[in-house]
Amino acid sequence: MKPFLSACALAAFLAQFLSAPAEAFQKEPATAKDCSECHKLTKEEAGKILGKKVDNVVAVTQGPFPGIWEVDVARDGKIYPLYLDYSLKYLFNGQFIRLSDMANLTGQRYTDLNRVDVSSIPLKDAIVVGSRSAKKKVIVLTDPTCPYCVRLHTEIKKAVEMDPEVAFHVMPYPRNKNDKATYGNCLAVVCAKSEKLLDDAFAGKKLPGPSCKSVAVDETMKLADRLKIQGTPTMILPDGRLVSGSMEAEALLALLK
Repeated sequence: MKPFLSACALAAFLAQFLSAPAEAFQKEPATAKDCSECHKLTKEEAGKILGKKVDNVVAVTQGPFPGIWEVDVARDGKIYPLYLDYSLKYLFNGQFIRLSDMANLTGQRYTDLNRVDVSSIPLKDAIVVGSRSAKKKVIVLTDPTCPYCVRLHTEIKKAVEMDPEVAFHVMPYPRNKNDKATYGNCLAVVCAKSEKLLDDAFAGKKLPGPSCKSVAVDETMKLADRLKIQGTPTMILPDGRLVSGSMEAEALLALLK
């Protein structure tokens, strides 16, 4: 086994867990004597150990249980949690699962580390599902031809019926940049600012051609690139967490509590 997975391999490994609720990373209780009293590791020391395997070390903290350091590292625009044992001889880049509740601590930590600035995302061209005055706003980057996006679209409509304080700002774009047909449908929806047309797109119905020459879809594609979004659907929660994949309305609303 290689001592360090590539950024792409690690991202793919983590992605399957990002649809789970991304609660704050909870540390397991340490022993009676705090581990930090006997063991020290600085960012600089961790950087020397990892060398060119990472772009830089962002932070070093006690791991999810005694005997392990969590080393948060940057690689290709994302931040990943890695783990070193106290002897500094072993590097672990897999997943820690807490058996008591099957919480994926590494996946939760990854989501927490890669929050985005929601205020930097323009929403003037998004189609709103729910009330515009809703207190909780979720941004959805989605492709009407993606089966998981179709499934999520059904669930977000259920979610706004269950909780009127939640609204989804949908930004359609083709996950395949060369898919001109989907691009045209996404632009038609954006031009019309129509939830009905958005529903028709997800239902696979034939849409009228775009009624404007907006660059909104192109800007959404650039946004997806900037945020290193690998697939659709991806939701951006009010606190900046990115959550990929489809989920049922109940689980979706639980993320917002």
